[in-house]
Amino acid sequence: MQALLAPLLPVMLPVLLCAMLGALWARFRQPFDQEFVRRIVTWVSAPALIVGTFSDMTMPATEMRSALVASVVLLLFGGSFAALFCLLTRQSLQSFLVPLTFGNFGNMGLPLCLFAFGEAGLALGLAVFLVTTLCHFSLGVAILNGRAAGRALLQSPILYSGVVAASMLMLDWSLPPFLQNTADILGSMCIPLMLLTLGISLSSLRVSSAGLSLLYAVARLGLGLLAGLTTVWVLELEGVLRQVVLLQSAMPAAVFNYLLAVQYRREADTVAGIVVMSTLLSFITIPALLLYLGVE
Repeated sequence: MQALLAPLLPVMLPVLLCAMLGALWARFRQPFDQEFVRRIVTWVSAPALIVGTFSDMTMPATEMRSALVASVVLLLFGGSFAALFCLLTRQSLQSFLVPLTFGNFGNMGLPLCLFAFGEAGLALGLAVFLVTTLCHFSLGVAILNGRAAGRALLQSPILYSGVVAASMLMLDWSLPPFLQNTADILGSMCIPLMLLTLGISLSSLRVSSAGLSLLYAVARLGLGLLAGLTTVWVLELEGVLRQVVLLQSAMPAAVFNYLLAVQYRREADTVAGIVVMSTLLSFITIPALLLYLGVE
């Protein structure tokens, strides 16, 4: 058993320890301005990580385009399965479709892709993060709000960093060394800040409607992985891209789902429970998935 679990420790423990550090920081009531950190991540470090990683990567552009296509297909299957589940359980599509569809592809997904599959995994994981984030804050907000959210999308720095990164990818451009080093420095803040924020956010959430929250937490993990398996089967994905799509698909519900539920008054207490319970369960399900993927 020890030999079986040993390869997982370098992958899972950094994520768990950083999140625990965030939780302890909140437990001892140390100051942490989440809005400031959110803005730093959204406006500075995440765009720098996207542009810097895409500029410095050595994988073929065709593989990155395949990752972007796979990300869209993953969302389509995930959203379809989530909508069907909501209809079968007779729960509100407007309240629960978004938290069932959008996993924690950033705070948890990116570190796990990096630790499990290296820089190539991070680059492909960023493709999933880019597509899902743009859809989360456009289509997802439109579902919760009941009307279009184009303005919010156009105000997202991640959109423009994605456009820059895609342009560099298609034209085979790279940043000059001084800009590449700057992007690397600023982008290196992203993953630690995401993990600390994850721990702090989870420690502040309170679980309500425990039965429904647990049901939907299990559904988020199960339906997400089902969407991933369907995506890799339909697109016949192989290699690191297959592993990254499966790993990202199995992420728990994103913390941002709770913040959006509060903002638009969509069963926020239950959504908080989905986020907390799916995250706790994921520390069992993700190691099992990593073993299945043969992480070494």
